[in-house]
Formats: sequence, structure tokens, C-alpha cells
Amino acid sequence: MKTYKTDGTFFLLPETDLVASQMEEIRDYFMKELRENVDVDKVSLDAKGIEIVDSLGVNLIIGLYRHVSTESKKFNVINAGEKFMKVANFFRFSTLFDIEKASSGD
Repeated sequence: MKTYKTDGTFFLLPETDLVASQMEEIRDYFMKELRENVDVDKVSLDAKGIEIVDSLGVNLIIGLYRHVSTESKKFNVINAGEKFMKVANFFRFSTLFDIEKASSGD
């Protein structure tokens, strides 16, 4: 897990599948980082490397979106691979926030 900031956007990179066994650590880390970086206009979840998203992973994504939205910031997902997009489409994430597919060269 890591984060970085550029041009008013804060990037969250889980670098692992969003599954129950990882959830508490990921959630705690990202929430701590969000509290420490309030000076941004947008938060992007970088989905590169995420192949599996279980129900707790879905809850994490929705929770991040809601948290960011309550602070009047924009939220999106970038680098979404094919497997991530299947989950995103099933749960209709695109009705809540923008999702950018990973480029085919990745």
C-alpha cells in the first residue's frame, strides 16, 4: 500500500486484492492518509494490480467514496483492469463516480 499526491489529487494504491484478509489494514492506512492530506480536491483509487474484490472490498470502495464526498471532494478509480471492471459494472460503481479503464499496454 502506498499513497502520493500530485496537482491537487491524492492517489491511493492498495497494490493488493481488496479481500477480507487485507481489509482492516488497507482501510486503516487509507483513512489515516486521508486525514493527514486534507488539502486535496480529488482522491483517486488506483486499481492497478487489483484482480479480486470481495464484498468487504466493495464496502471499502463505497466507504472511501462516501468519505471523500462528505468532504466535497471528487472521487474516481483509475487503471481498472478487466476483472475489476466486472465487479464495478455489477455493482454499478459508474453511477456514483468515474472509472478509468487501464490502458491496453499495461
